Amino acid sequence: MGYPAIGQPAPAIEVSAWISGKPEQENGLSKKNVILEFWGTHCGPCIAAIPHLNELVATYGSKDLLFVSLTREEPHIVERFLEKRPIKGGVATDREGATFAAYGIRGIPHTFLIDSQGLLRWHGHPVFLTAELLEEFLQTDKVPKVVEETTSAKTAPEVTPDTLFFLKIDRSAANPDRKGASLGRGDNQFEAEFYEYQVVDVIRVLLDCPHSRTRIEGKEPEELLDVELRSFHPMPAKAAREKAVDVLCDMFGIEIYRVVEQREGWTLTCPNPQLTDMSDLGGGSSMGGFKGQFTGSNITIDQLTDRLEGSLKRVFFNETHLAGKYDFVLPFETFAQTRRALEEEYGIKVESVLRDVEIVILRMADAAIGGSEDSPPRRAS
Repeated sequence: MGYPAIGQPAPAIEVSAWISGKPEQENGLSKKNVILEFWGTHCGPCIAAIPHLNELVATYGSKDLLFVSLTREEPHIVERFLEKRPIKGGVATDREGATFAAYGIRGIPHTFLIDSQGLLRWHGHPVFLTAELLEEFLQTDKVPKVVEETTSAKTAPEVTPDTLFFLKIDRSAANPDRKGASLGRGDNQFEAEFYEYQVVDVIRVLLDCPHSRTRIEGKEPEELLDVELRSFHPMPAKAAREKAVDVLCDMFGIEIYRVVEQREGWTLTCPNPQLTDMSDLGGGSSMGGFKGQFTGSNITIDQLTDRLEGSLKRVFFNETHLAGKYDFVLPFETFAQTRRALEEEYGIKVESVLRDVEIVILRMADAAIGGSEDSPPRRAS
């Protein structure tokens, strides 16, 4: 389905909920000139266009020219976004996508100009909705021809190395073939996909921080999401991860702090190694699990330690001072089984200790603000 034809009646604008700027009358959009913007909080070009559209609203917004920004997202996501990036004019949601479908939206952002008679007069990228275009329309009732979208650097919204584009963030489609996560390994181009993940788990993965070193404060969102991320501009993976976390936190109202707390942990020591160093054989490393059993081939003790933390949800410290690569086959059903196998089969002792551990706090929007002046938490960087 394509876009509606210029000069023909524009499809009805169906709204699920108004976030801000709701017209006072029920037929508030009828008999008005309307600028209808299709956008999303997850869309980099949409965010880049907000200042431009806000300037137009400030200059031309009136009772006779209404600006409406329409998204398919949940109201609470949009509300959190608007706290950091206000949008002037009306903001509404179309959760069922009826208006998106009626206008043939294939990509966002996309802007439509509808006159007071309900006729579609112009559509295109918001960057082409200029002050000159609106001046001509309001004074003469004439508008330029439709300008085709372009990726020209002279006309496209500015995209900086810090801009991150969320290709998709939506309710999980519950597709068992796609369940899981993957992160691109390029040095300067970031890609990540998460299917059937809670947002806090997406953040944990991006921060590379296991459950054992995180704490949730408040009620975490339980909804499972499908999330796809990609950086617009070549940028180091670490910087892209941090930028992705910042945007997710803005969208879901999550604050991140790091504090040092005393926690029970477990040291790995190896006074009498029963291990064969495989480093000289070369080749890559691999780790996998099946039916409660972990298999690691040609892995370091640091890699083993990370896997222990992730699977057993306890804090571990590698104090073996072993620098080689080794093979392991371990039961992972219970901590007691794993601990016994490490000592009896590999000579690695696992002993309890109390240590200061850096903990990442994910504070939900409904959590009370805590922390003391003596040891204030610091925002994750």
